[in-house]
Amino acid sequence: MSDTMKTTCPSCHAVFRVKPDQLDAHAGKVRCGKCAYVFNAYETLVTPIETVSLMALPEDDFKEELEEEALHIEVHDVRPMTISEQMTATFPIPTDDQIEREAEAINREIAASTHPELIEEVDDTPKTGLHITPELHEKLNNLQLQLTTQEKRARWRGVVWGSGIAVTCLILAGQSVYFLRNPLAAYYPETKPVLASLCRVLHCKIDLLANADLIKLESSELQSVPERPGGVTLSASLRNLAPYRQAYPSLELTLTDSANLALARRQFTPADYLPPKIKPETGMPSQDELPIKLTLELVGLEAVGYKLLVFYP
Repeated sequence: MSDTMKTTCPSCHAVFRVKPDQLDAHAGKVRCGKCAYVFNAYETLVTPIETVSLMALPEDDFKEELEEEALHIEVHDVRPMTISEQMTATFPIPTDDQIEREAEAINREIAASTHPELIEEVDDTPKTGLHITPELHEKLNNLQLQLTTQEKRARWRGVVWGSGIAVTCLILAGQSVYFLRNPLAAYYPETKPVLASLCRVLHCKIDLLANADLIKLESSELQSVPERPGGVTLSASLRNLAPYRQAYPSLELTLTDSANLALARRQFTPADYLPPKIKPETGMPSQDELPIKLTLELVGLEAVGYKLLVFYP
């Protein structure tokens, strides 16, 4: 190794002369005097470029020519190098490909200053931009117009679909309210005024719910009237087990003989058994008990038993 070597900074590509004893003292670590980047000088040593003569020379003359050419290669942008203190931190190590590319670039710069005829000139003039002809400009405008039209159509389709879905949902909701108006009014009495207003517009009415399974016949009794031949009195008690008002049910009385066969049957509507102070359209309150008493006239019937049935027609 000669007394003086050349190395290049991987950061700013400046070339410096270094001495082996300086590198050995700091394990090759140096600081760039141009950009202050710290690197390993052993890894970026510059190899002098070899030039090729166009004429064949004798072997001895060829060696002298190479030595002479090498001595005339100058290094430009050389700035004083400062050796950094002993470094303890780690620094990025360039790859072999990166070192080769940087060394090749440095060698080309050196050769360009001494032997420009050997370096191929590179055209760095900026390329002209794309020239848009009137025909191309018209096509671009038409394409933009088509895209805008398609976008507007897609937007209107979305609006139409959204409006259609909203209208459909409103229709379904209205139909649900229409067909479920009776349960809604029964379970949610506070909605009954609104439902009644809608029914006036739609020419419908709100009916009371009627579930015979939730009407309990708690007691019943059929007794003869001593002072009236053939006269009997029917006494019964009804209770509404539903958590809402129900329509008053109808009653069916069946008289049977000794063989439990039907002799006569009669049905009674709420207007037949309710007292005058109770209107049938008001409905039977929840958990309410209603006593019933009816006087009947049996003519030519020798009834032994009876059956009383609660039902909704």
